[in-house]
Amino acid sequence: MSRSFNFQHSYFINKACFFDDKMDGIFLKTILTKVDLTIKISFDKIDSMLSIGEVMRRETFNFGRSVKQLNNIMEMRFNHSLKQWDLTSSQFSVIIYLLHNQDREVNQKMIEDAFLLKGPTVTGIVKRLVEKDFIRRRPDCQDRRINYLELTDNGQALESLVCKEITRLETDTLRGISAEHIDLLEDLLNQVLKNITCPTPTADQN
Repeated sequence: MSRSFNFQHSYFINKACFFDDKMDGIFLKTILTKVDLTIKISFDKIDSMLSIGEVMRRETFNFGRSVKQLNNIMEMRFNHSLKQWDLTSSQFSVIIYLLHNQDREVNQKMIEDAFLLKGPTVTGIVKRLVEKDFIRRRPDCQDRRINYLELTDNGQALESLVCKEITRLETDTLRGISAEHIDLLEDLLNQVLKNITCPTPTADQN
């Protein structure tokens, strides 16, 4: 049903009240028909403009660019806060991962998979964290080629020190957004992440 129907129906009823009851019915019908056509054309134009506007809005909104900009700004602000501990956000992310996985043995491959990073990148992060005495490598007892990553006392102490900075950054980032919308945002971003990491197979791949 046309979005203009209810408005037109009400308009015709009110308009007819101004006509004399003795007015020729055919003339009244002609007038109302012209009004109907005029209103319909007007609403069709509005609908068309809204549709064009919606298309333009979608075309001008670049999801990937927006996510990249958000990540860059948050990373820049967080890196600024972490300077006092001589850390970067990437290095601290690894520390947080180790803090949350102290109940199991963590190797470098697990970190690569968790953050979708390549081996050489994680190797560099781990190397710098070892040099700063925030983590240490512990060789496997049976296979010396395998190293597990553990937090040092200095690494453990970072949790309480940096927690306030994380809370402050998240509070600033989500300011003005309701709890319901934050939950929705989290669900949507998780779905986007799932879509991009596990794409639907194409017809050629089936």
